[in-house]
Amino acid sequence: MVEALEAADLVAVGLDVVDGADLTDTDTVRERVRGCASVVHLAAVDDEPVEADPLTPATTGDIDRVMATNVGGTSQLLALAAASGVERVVFMSSVDVLGCFMGQGKPEYLPIDDRHPVTPRSPYAWSKLAGEDLCAAFTRMTGTPTVCLRPPGVFNAETYTFVKAARAERAESEWLPIWEYGAFVDVRDLASAVVAALKVPGLSGHHRLLVCANDISSAAEDSLTLVGRLLPDVPVTGMERYAAQPFAALLDSSAAQRLLQWHPVHDWRRPSRGA
Repeated sequence: MVEALEAADLVAVGLDVVDGADLTDTDTVRERVRGCASVVHLAAVDDEPVEADPLTPATTGDIDRVMATNVGGTSQLLALAAASGVERVVFMSSVDVLGCFMGQGKPEYLPIDDRHPVTPRSPYAWSKLAGEDLCAAFTRMTGTPTVCLRPPGVFNAETYTFVKAARAERAESEWLPIWEYGAFVDVRDLASAVVAALKVPGLSGHHRLLVCANDISSAAEDSLTLVGRLLPDVPVTGMERYAAQPFAALLDSSAAQRLLQWHPVHDWRRPSRGA
């Protein structure tokens, strides 16, 4: 992320748990925010996993830690950002706010877009929705634009290797025990979405935007085949798109692409541009 910001001629002032930083430490956060034109808020604690694997987030905790960091920390950060007079805030949310990921429910329709109802079903998901609501309140009070990005699984080189190896060993791992609609976003595209949210001219108001790759991370079967087998009762719109692009994503990030003038370029099926 820092590399992407610097490549866009933006100076990053980091606040990272790796360096011993704590989002709930008021003095530290105030010092880092002071003088910044914008804030990119990526920090979060995820729910503790039942069983850890290579895809488990690096920072997890119980409900008290999740809420203290993700809600309390975000509230404090926004208050300090307001006092410092920042010009824009980008908040990293999650598709988990929708309540139909992580095997916790089914979508009302496909492809899932920004108008889909939100029904968070875990402490982490609730905390992310609370963060979005805090950003909306921040915009109403200050007039400062806020952009909340909702990515699915974020893939880097290690993730691609792990997922492809798991599917080569057992094809059913693509949808068992849960199917995430083949949704993913390359970490490089997510970084470019953050940069776009910071730099797009004329931005105003509060926005909640899905961001994802153009295609699904399927080993073999196309989007409609998987939907027909795994979610036969969920209606699908835009059938002509899937006729033309059989592996097209089942998340619709067109609103983010239009508003932010951003386009993902790393796809599952084009290794020269992706993994």
